[in-house]
Amino acid sequence: MNGAITAKKGRALQSWVDDMQKRYGYAQQFIPQSEVSQWIDSPRFVAMSHDPRSGHLHPLKYILGLAKAAESLGVTICENTAASAITPATATTDAIVHARDGGVRAKHILLAGNVYLDDVAPQLKPRIMPVGTYIVASAPIEHNRAQRLIPSRAAICDTDFVLDYFRLSADDRMIFGGRVSYSAVTPMNLAPSMRERMLAVFPQLDDVPIEHAWGGFVDITMNRAPDFGRAESLGKNVYYLQGFSGHGLALTGLAGKLVAEAIAGNAERFDTFAAIKHHNFPGGRLLRTPALVAAMAWYRLRDRL
Repeated sequence: MNGAITAKKGRALQSWVDDMQKRYGYAQQFIPQSEVSQWIDSPRFVAMSHDPRSGHLHPLKYILGLAKAAESLGVTICENTAASAITPATATTDAIVHARDGGVRAKHILLAGNVYLDDVAPQLKPRIMPVGTYIVASAPIEHNRAQRLIPSRAAICDTDFVLDYFRLSADDRMIFGGRVSYSAVTPMNLAPSMRERMLAVFPQLDDVPIEHAWGGFVDITMNRAPDFGRAESLGKNVYYLQGFSGHGLALTGLAGKLVAEAIAGNAERFDTFAAIKHHNFPGGRLLRTPALVAAMAWYRLRDRL
C-alpha cells in the first residue's frame, strides 16, 4: 500500500492510480480519506492506494532460498572472499578475479556488488551514490492490538521523496524502516530516532520498546533507473548490474535473468536496459556527497510543503 500525508500528495496518488489503470491496465484501489481508517489506525494519512497483486516477503529467507537452489545446480558460493582486482582476459587466456588468498579464472564476470565493489571497478562508482537505509523491530505486540494497526497486514510506504515503510511481522512486531542517510555515515542514536518516526505514524505504540535496529547501504543513480551494462575497460565478457535505487528485492531477480540471457547469447533484453542513459553525480570525488546531502535536505523540506 501507498499512503499520502497531505491533500496535495493525495491528489497526486489518485492521479497515479488512474494513470496506471489507463496506461498499463494495472488496477489498484484508491482509498479516500473517509475510508483510510479501515486500512490503518494512524492519523498520518489522508489517502492511500492498495495493490492486491503485490506482496511482501522475508528478504533473508528469500536469499537463502536462492543460494540453496544455486548450490543444488552445482554453484560454489565463496563467502567472506572479497574480490580485490580483475586481470582482463586476453586472446588466449581467461580473466582472473583476484582475492586475498587466490584467484578464479572466468570466461564471464558479473559485477553485482552494490556499493561494495571498492576499487575493483572504480570507473562504475561515479554513477552511483551510497545511501544508508535503516530498520527497527519493536517488541512483539499483543495480536489483537497489532491487528487493529493494519487490519489487512499489508506492507505500507508513504509517498514522500524521503519515505518511510513498515509492516507487521509474523510474530506481531512492527517492522519500521526509513531514516535514510545520504552522508555515508550511520546516524547516531539510530533506534531512538527511528522510534520517533514510528510514533509519528503510530503514536499509540509509545509503550512498545524497540528491540532490534539494523541497516545498510543501497546504491542510487541520478535518475533512479537501474544501470546495467558491460565494463569493457575491464576486458571482454565483463557485465555489471547496479543502481537498483531501493528496488533491488524484485529487480535483481529480473536483472540476473537478463544477464544470464546475455551470457547465453541473447542480449536483446539486457541491451534494452543497457541503453538507458546515466550521468555521474556532480561534484566529483570530494564534493558529490555534500552536494547530495544538500539536495536531499531540500527534498525533505519539499515533502512537508
